[in-house]
Amino acid sequence: MSLFSRFANVFRARQVGRDIEEELQSHFDDAQAEGREPTEVRKAFGSRLRAHEAVREAIVSTWLESLVADARFGLRQIAKHKVSAAAAILSLALGMGACMASSRMIYALRLRPLPRRFGTLICAGLGRQRRIRPD
Repeated sequence: MSLFSRFANVFRARQVGRDIEEELQSHFDDAQAEGREPTEVRKAFGSRLRAHEAVREAIVSTWLESLVADARFGLRQIAKHKVSAAAAILSLALGMGACMASSRMIYALRLRPLPRRFGTLICAGLGRQRRIRPD
């Protein structure tokens, strides 16, 4: 099954569940039509739920489905607890802003070369009181 199909199946879970159930039922009916007893067919297939889950794992990206479920849960919690969610989002935004500001400051003061012709000589000569004249 293609990767796109597995991703698409995450968002149409009910349809996928019905399709799997119809497929398992058709196999069960085919086995009974061949003349096998229903108890024998159930023993041959094993647990219907286990077969359903095995097929579902093969055609649905379970990690993406889990991610979508977690995102839905998170959005429900944000909607339910607005004040604490706003405080958490604000603290994250302030922390990210502070990190960005400090990294920009370090880049501007330490990492970016000086915009002068002899900028490296000025930096190297900071320890001594000697003046270097450009040619």
